[in-house]
Amino acid sequence: MVTDLSGTYVDATFGGGGHSREILSRVNSNGRVVAFDVDDNARPGAEELASSDKRLSFILENFRDSKEVLETMNIASTSGFIFDLGVSSYQIDKESGFSYKRAERLDMRLDKKLKVSAHEIVNTYPVEKLTEMFSKYGEEPHSRGLANEIVKTRDRRKIETTLQLAEVVAKVCGKSSKTLSRIFQALRIAVNDELGSLARGLDAAMDLTNHGGRIVAISYHSLEDRIVKEKFKYEAATCVCPPQTIICTCGKVARARILTRKPVLPGSDEVLRNRRARSAKMRVAERIR
Repeated sequence: MVTDLSGTYVDATFGGGGHSREILSRVNSNGRVVAFDVDDNARPGAEELASSDKRLSFILENFRDSKEVLETMNIASTSGFIFDLGVSSYQIDKESGFSYKRAERLDMRLDKKLKVSAHEIVNTYPVEKLTEMFSKYGEEPHSRGLANEIVKTRDRRKIETTLQLAEVVAKVCGKSSKTLSRIFQALRIAVNDELGSLARGLDAAMDLTNHGGRIVAISYHSLEDRIVKEKFKYEAATCVCPPQTIICTCGKVARARILTRKPVLPGSDEVLRNRRARSAKMRVAERIR
């Protein structure tokens, strides 16, 4: 176990603070952690931790803006980033508007300052946009049928709650928890522009991380994992010329080395302790210049 590290480490998704606590346990008095989260419910726990450990700074912002925020803090470089994507167990179990298991008003905004919630999307998007959303983010084979059923249902009365939406999904796609989770996840991704945020956050991490620093990304969705995989692959490449090019003219220089040839998956014991970890995939890259 590596301990007594210095430098600045970024926890891009504070959540319950598990990653921040682990990093703080390993950095010395000259080390620090800057933790981001858009969910105001993460703030009390973060502020409590920061009050007892001054090496932690908590920022109530989306990690997509981490580069700009760190610049305002006069932090020009970091020793590492960790992204634990998606939503926390607390958000699923306790916060309103995320779970299909309870009758709550549709919301799904991680950042409550966002203007468009799941309620607006479900009750105002046309069939084509709903179809695209469920197909792209949920990889749902019955996307058009689901979109049509949503529009038909809301024409009679608005779909106000998570339970009402779950009933519509079950009618078209089946009521398995896997299907419902996939559809609700697709809607949450759209509400929060999670894929766009991830792309920007990874760009910031790669720009800011020092030589030898690590960037860790834990994803729970195939599209998230694909973005991480392609970003790391691009940063590790020494040429991005078209395949038919005989002589390289792009001048591409590799900035990273991929440390995980394949994504690291949770072990069976971890899944037994936490079933929500079963779909996790971790990829790690190291800055080399």
